[in-house]
Amino acid sequence: MSTHLAGIARNFWPHLPLALLLISAPLSQAAGQVSISIQGGVHAARLDRPERAVMDPGQGIALQGGKGEASAVGFRVGYRLSDHWGIDGGVTRSSNRAWNGGAPFGLTIERFETRMVFTSATLRARLGAPQSRWGLSLGAGPALIFHEGSGTSLLTRNTDIGGLVDLVGSVRMISRLAFTLDLQQYLFGSNFAEAYEGQYVGDPIRPAGSRFRHEFVILAGLTWRAGN
Repeated sequence: MSTHLAGIARNFWPHLPLALLLISAPLSQAAGQVSISIQGGVHAARLDRPERAVMDPGQGIALQGGKGEASAVGFRVGYRLSDHWGIDGGVTRSSNRAWNGGAPFGLTIERFETRMVFTSATLRARLGAPQSRWGLSLGAGPALIFHEGSGTSLLTRNTDIGGLVDLVGSVRMISRLAFTLDLQQYLFGSNFAEAYEGQYVGDPIRPAGSRFRHEFVILAGLTWRAGN
């Protein structure tokens, strides 16, 4: 058996360089269609009720997340299928430190934070000439949204399924590097466990149950493309 395997090995090694060359050619061509984007920007957190709160036993909500512009960072990987079509996937993480109210007696809160993590994949259409320095593309696809942060969640679930529609403008700086502006609109539904009476007397009561949401994120960044 060992003699037979040795014979196979002797016959295989001379052909290894050719085999690697044949494999590497399509792989290098595929890698040339890959793009990587690093982004940073803001998430317009405008929901009219909090997602998270610090509870005071017997008193209800003591400290709650508030409206505000959340900082956001993103990372995406794309693949060009043709001159006008492509796919991509990535993650965007937002962090909102706005809050209202006060911590219960005896409890010190140094920082209150509401975080959301948006993961998504899109099919993209390029809306301009492939070789133009200026680019514009439209994408749409499924998204998965994770809710995190301080205190107690006021949602019945911390993961929502939804979709993403986004518009990306770009300007090529050098042959493989471009500056991009990504406008992301996430559409999904969250389910709140209890009704929310508002922070002030006279505020309208928001009922418990499902709530349709549209979260807008603006990200500027740099995109590097492996191929020309």
